[in-house]
Amino acid sequence: MEINWYPGQMAKARRLLRENLRMADAVVEVLDARIPASSRNPDLRNLLSAKTVVAALSKADLAEPVVTSAWKKALRRDYKALVVINAVSGDGIANLLAELLKLPRKKEGYPLRLIVAGIPNVGKSSLLNRLTGRRVTLTGNKPGLTRDKQWVRVREGLEILDTPGMLWPKIGSEEQAFHLAVTGAVKTEVVDTLQLGTKLVEYLSREAPYILQARYNIRESALSASELLEEIGAARGCLLKGGRTDPEAAASMLVHDFRHGRLGRISLERPECAEKGGKPSD
Repeated sequence: MEINWYPGQMAKARRLLRENLRMADAVVEVLDARIPASSRNPDLRNLLSAKTVVAALSKADLAEPVVTSAWKKALRRDYKALVVINAVSGDGIANLLAELLKLPRKKEGYPLRLIVAGIPNVGKSSLLNRLTGRRVTLTGNKPGLTRDKQWVRVREGLEILDTPGMLWPKIGSEEQAFHLAVTGAVKTEVVDTLQLGTKLVEYLSREAPYILQARYNIRESALSASELLEEIGAARGCLLKGGRTDPEAAASMLVHDFRHGRLGRISLERPECAEKGGKPSD
């Protein structure tokens, strides 16, 4: 599948980040623990090359713990520090804050200033709200909610700027496009839901057929992707008039179940695969 979604707000977000980097002591790059490679924006690699960067592997509750541990080891060399977090429950937030407070400041007596950056819908705003202990930014399970510049005092001596989610103009591969789309980094309106659901069911039937069996009571492993969507739709009542299965509704429901963790913890990327060419090119 292909993604062509680079609205003006993302170009604006890039300018905002570039303009404010000079005022920041360091950057927190938030990555999706399910897709650590695909959620690393190659544009950020260039912008942040001279900055201290701390990584936060977010949405860890949706990813496989063993795989996340492997990613933590694989990515650690690329960052000043790397912390696994769940901004919804608060797990890992204290560890992240402790790492941030160790960072040097440009000027003594001034607050430590940090910029939070990452792709859309990766959990940046939820992280900021968790750090401050109050709702200071819009949050939601869709991309593009953060649009304006917001320097927020987290605590005495620490200020953070939450930046809008940034993708990049050209997605490197179909696999990467699938990972970004299925995790919600891409606006729903620009994605073919049926195509996305078909690719997800193909992936699950190949890598984790037991998930389809457990969630939708599908026993036959030899079915095609379209047949599996039919079975899923029938099992969940996604029907058109006349009793025919609605494949688009079934696809939409499957993607929704994945994004909200109803299929269990699923990591779409593993470090060994990324090293063989699965990670974004810089």
